[in-house]
Amino acid sequence: MATDIYIGKRLSFDGQLCTVRFRGAVEGTKGEWLGVEWDDPTRGKHSGEHQGHKYFDCLSKHAPAGSFIRPTRKPDPPRSFVEALKAKYADDDFEDPSVQVVFVMKEGDNMKTRKDPAARSNQPIRFNGKVAEEVGFDKIRKQLAQLEELKFVILDGLRMWRPEVRQCARAKEESEWPQGATDIKDACPKTYELDLSRNLFEEWREIAAICEQLDRLRSLRVDGTRFRNTSLTKAELDRCLRIFANITTLKLEEDLLPWDELVNITHQFQALTTFSASSNFYSALTPHLLNPTITDLTLEENLFPSLAVLEPLTKMPNLRRLVLKSNKITTIGTPPPIFPSSLKEVDLSFNEITTWSFVEQLEQTFPGLTSLRVSHNPLYEALQAPDGRHLTADDGYMLTVARLGSLKTLNHSPISDKERLNAESYYLSLIVKEVQFAPEKLREEILSSHPRYKWLCEEYGEPDIKRSKNAVNPNSLAARLLRINFYLANDKSKAREVEIPMSCTAYAVLGVVGQQFGVVPTGCKLIWETGDWMPARRTMAEVEEEDWDSEDGGDETTMSRVMREVEITPGTRSIGTWIDGMEATVRIELKS
Repeated sequence: MATDIYIGKRLSFDGQLCTVRFRGAVEGTKGEWLGVEWDDPTRGKHSGEHQGHKYFDCLSKHAPAGSFIRPTRKPDPPRSFVEALKAKYADDDFEDPSVQVVFVMKEGDNMKTRKDPAARSNQPIRFNGKVAEEVGFDKIRKQLAQLEELKFVILDGLRMWRPEVRQCARAKEESEWPQGATDIKDACPKTYELDLSRNLFEEWREIAAICEQLDRLRSLRVDGTRFRNTSLTKAELDRCLRIFANITTLKLEEDLLPWDELVNITHQFQALTTFSASSNFYSALTPHLLNPTITDLTLEENLFPSLAVLEPLTKMPNLRRLVLKSNKITTIGTPPPIFPSSLKEVDLSFNEITTWSFVEQLEQTFPGLTSLRVSHNPLYEALQAPDGRHLTADDGYMLTVARLGSLKTLNHSPISDKERLNAESYYLSLIVKEVQFAPEKLREEILSSHPRYKWLCEEYGEPDIKRSKNAVNPNSLAARLLRINFYLANDKSKAREVEIPMSCTAYAVLGVVGQQFGVVPTGCKLIWETGDWMPARRTMAEVEEEDWDSEDGGDETTMSRVMREVEITPGTRSIGTWIDGMEATVRIELKS
């Protein structure tokens, strides 16, 4: 084996894949060593160094991923495609770490019976040592015996290779890999989706040679593969354009390929619409442009710090969905990128967004944005109202809706007209309170920091911002108490003013109401009258009954308005997260 070792060779030891990065002597030791980078970095012992001397570099950013092993160590044997296919779908000796399925041998069975699925149709099946005979196993046996019917083929982690098509395996005068192979086509000609992830492939032409025999292939996945060479000759490139002509979905995750090489691969797929390049440690993109046919792009779990480093993606005219989940994004960046209006869906969840200014700039960066996912960012973990009280995740949801007027879906939830109305009026009330709790000289600065304030005033009317004479320091003890004026809906003369700690639960507040008014708490409904007035929604019947003059659009100033009310439902949620401000009026309605 030692004579067949070269830099970039893919090997497997005890089921763990690695790539040879170094071969030679190591100072302070005897004999020859191989420096390998493990695909699973937790297997490594160092990052290519020994006693302060650097012998090789690892592609993985997770250190340490390297080890030194002896070249005489015997690797796991590789498999051809057909061998891997049979091992996965038709071989009773295939080992699964969680479930072992074997056929029970009977007296008189020979090796042909053991290896031929069709010849063991009446044999019982054994699960982890226990014999099981269930309805439907005959059908499973037939499927295993008929590999040619497989449509979804998953062959990840089976130590596959195709060395006969590698560039190093042919004469220099040959411009392409050999043609005419039919082994794969004969085995599974109906394959529609194919997963070749985490195997021993070293050259991209190995993948192409496999796909060449699968005319019905539409989806290809090749994750976790450390390619030594992705280049192709002119003849091979023309051949790949025919091979990949009908494939619409491609995933190249955790391959650690340079961005330019990955871009070149996408251009071999003329019908490509869905592409994923997650977990490749990208922190910025070079100017190389992806295939413009792509509409759905996933770049999860990379290292992008801002949206500005994704500028090459702004030149993708057909992009509709962009997934940037689990990166390191904190800012828009400069110059701020402007993506095509075709881009409607963006996923920014699990990043490091900490400011509302980032959220407010999204409409400029994504002018076509209608669907956003932005949950699990630090911004939503420490929200605070102007009066110092803690805001909940629901508050964060409402404030995001209010700040982005074009959104129709947020965090997978459709935004109804009622939700938008509540969110925008709530946001407007918080802006008012922010001004009230700040020094007068900061009024204009605060209002200008809310880009939608002017629009909200035009839509709902400009609020009368009155500076509270009783304003208190948000960090003081007084700021932790709510002064609530309770009154009975059916008898307004019965009213009580009570100071309640913000930390009290809605259950505890109901108990206080029961004591103060002599009513059964479970028979009460608490309604907070917010004091925010909004245009009243008219029913369709009211619109149809209204007598319109064709020359008069109606007087908008006479439009009726209603107060926004919030029902405080019983639960463990603190009262401070239900009510804005330090004072409130709550109506008590007795359930019939």
